[in-house]
Amino acid sequence: MNQNSTAIGVDVGGSSIKSAVVDLRTGDFTVARRSVPTPAQGPLPSMLDAISEVISGSPANLPVGIAFPSVIRAGIVETAAHINKSWIGQPLAAMAHKRLGRPVVAINDADAAGLAEVKCGAAREVPGLVLVLTLGTGIGSALFLDGHLIGNSELGHLQVDGQEAEARASGRIRTEKSMTWDEWSHELSRVLQEYQALLWPDLIVLCGGITDDSAQFFNKLVCKAPLRIGKLRADAGIVGAALATNSTGQR
Repeated sequence: MNQNSTAIGVDVGGSSIKSAVVDLRTGDFTVARRSVPTPAQGPLPSMLDAISEVISGSPANLPVGIAFPSVIRAGIVETAAHINKSWIGQPLAAMAHKRLGRPVVAINDADAAGLAEVKCGAAREVPGLVLVLTLGTGIGSALFLDGHLIGNSELGHLQVDGQEAEARASGRIRTEKSMTWDEWSHELSRVLQEYQALLWPDLIVLCGGITDDSAQFFNKLVCKAPLRIGKLRADAGIVGAALATNSTGQR
């Protein structure tokens, strides 16, 4: 477990890899966020090179948490929906540890965002079942029961009316299909209603860069479960990855 009060969070997204040094007590950045392009379909070493580049200049004694778009079990990549398929079965945490020369924890990217919102954001001290959704390239999901993470839920791949949820209502789909906010809100509502009917969560938190435009859609959403916009927005993955060095994962 990380004994430092700070750690480096790295969030591997569909288009960019973002990083910052995070105060683990508050979730605040202690230095400005940096980013580099994501070599999503590039060879494996290119991803490790990009991660090394984005954390360059960070204090040498700090551990690294990596939020990665995959099911992660014991530091190993199990799925690859939006990255090079050759990552499947690879020990990301061990590979990054060797490349970076630092302790490394790897965690599913949506689980990282959820950790941030539960520890520092919109779901802090909320009892019961909390569902955190990241609306980006796909739909990531993180489930928490009384603040404890139930990892790798992958609800974005759940079929809703015969189509994957993320193919209906991800942020990317809204852009690609040139959907109006009304159209997208309708699709997202249908997905939220399916999640609510299956899980009966006490709270659903919506995260991702698209929530910067929450005024365009939030009041149009229809769901029985209480809804909140995440407080950490696009920074949630970075903060949660850093927090993971204290709470979960394996080097």
